[in-house]
Amino acid sequence: MFDFVKVALSSDAAAAGGANPLIMVAIFGGFLILWYVIAIRPQRKKEKELREKIDKMRVGDQVITIGGLVGKVANIRDDEVTIMTSAANTLVTYKKSAINSIISRDAKPEPKKEEASENKNGKLTLKKKESSENTEAAEESEKTEE
Repeated sequence: MFDFVKVALSSDAAAAGGANPLIMVAIFGGFLILWYVIAIRPQRKKEKELREKIDKMRVGDQVITIGGLVGKVANIRDDEVTIMTSAANTLVTYKKSAINSIISRDAKPEPKKEEASENKNGKLTLKKKESSENTEAAEESEKTEE
């Protein structure tokens, strides 16, 4: 008879306890890891890149501050940057931490974009845009061939 009571109590305890607490801790830990990978890690990477750019900043580079002011770097001191704006060549001094982005004067222009066109079969292909001189030369060569 005592065995029957022990079995009844053990089955009630298992049913009332629900899931294993280790599984709940593992799920919570998984959410923390996911949150770190999605939210914290990319932000730290951006901050590190910005710090490296600020350390490499030179006089003549174009900068944008956190307030939206755009100008060229006129002077760099320990923790301060003097920016020359286009409005009457006004000089404004900011802390380096107030710099939001840096556009280096050595920055290369973006390459020409490719243009998509549709073939007779209905498939899309990419073609590079030709300059107006090249297209005029190609049209003249086609006319002479006819």
